[in-house]
Amino acid sequence: NKDNERFMKRYDPKLMELSGRDVVARSIATEVLEGRGTSHGGVYLSVVHLDPHIIEESLRTMFKQFLDTGVDIRKEMMEVAPTAHHQMGGLFVDEAAATDLKGLWATGEVAGGIQGGNRLGGNALLDTQVFGKRAGENAAKYALGVGQALVERKNVEKEIKHVQGFVDRRKGIRPVQVKIRLAELMWNKVGIFRTRNELQEAVQEIEKIRREQLPQLYITGKGARYNRELIEALEIENMVVTAEMIARAALMREESRGAHFRTDFPKTDNKNWLASIMVRQENNSMTFSKTPVVMTLLKPEA
Repeated sequence: NKDNERFMKRYDPKLMELSGRDVVARSIATEVLEGRGTSHGGVYLSVVHLDPHIIEESLRTMFKQFLDTGVDIRKEMMEVAPTAHHQMGGLFVDEAAATDLKGLWATGEVAGGIQGGNRLGGNALLDTQVFGKRAGENAAKYALGVGQALVERKNVEKEIKHVQGFVDRRKGIRPVQVKIRLAELMWNKVGIFRTRNELQEAVQEIEKIRREQLPQLYITGKGARYNRELIEALEIENMVVTAEMIARAALMREESRGAHFRTDFPKTDNKNWLASIMVRQENNSMTFSKTPVVMTLLKPEA
């Protein structure tokens, strides 16, 4: 921290900096909130005790990234802070990586379940190799047996009209404005530390954005090809939906588990919350339900 104190001994004296990423993130945030952070709202990370050759080889990407900003991590400390890094929730998939929507497979961060409450280091790469392979192979087999796929014309026309609305509007709200507002809201109200009051405020604010701002989205560039702002407009609509799901589910889960930490419910509650929260769209609204998690002990093969 700013006092040059190796502070992880306060939070996990056994594992120190090698503690779980959720524990380290909360520890850093606590240091900053209690006034022991840097002037930029972070803490220091040092690898200067390592041999320069090890840093250059084992931390090659990090070494080059910081060197581009004028920091030589072989000689200087890095300034770091927690950020939104990985999404543990997503589409419900089975062991074949199939969703319950016929013809749709999912893998990676878009799929939920295999990471539990907190992704372990290296799991994302393993996910792509195992479930990415399964999703690709099963989707290919399905496509080969389907023949000609038919799409209802009214659905296509509806989507064209929706996209054209961004182009036709001459005034309103730019996508980047909504994105900045949503990002600040999620960080401040649905961030590392969560409380009922702040989560309720976040849900209300997200509803307001969806109701009042999304219908006013417009873009300045009118071209249909390589129009980054058009893509951004479509993305922000999905971001608002995702943000609402996360905030509502966090409000519903009255316990702390992994990366989800409620200061008003700091303990893990397996009796009531060893479960996944399922979110569905019914009649143009979100519905939430609990699905119990079944724990299975895998026995090694002889």
